[in-house]
Amino acid sequence: MEEKIREILSEVSGVPAAELTGETRLAGDLGMSSFDLADTVVSVEETYGVKIPDARFAELETVADIIRILREENAL
Repeated sequence: MEEKIREILSEVSGVPAAELTGETRLAGDLGMSSFDLADTVVSVEETYGVKIPDARFAELETVADIIRILREENAL
């Protein structure tokens, strides 16, 4: 699962998936804009068949945050 998340982030950010860790910051390290984050969330939602509530977007700061929220939303 973490590997797939890294692949999605790599496609959106252009940073090689192998360089991404759980601690990689989406905006700070990858330079992702709010548009990039929204694109990432849509891809993750489609991949895992889940809807991440808009209210949780503010929690998405790192790769690990995406995985944590997916678990909390019972997608995994």
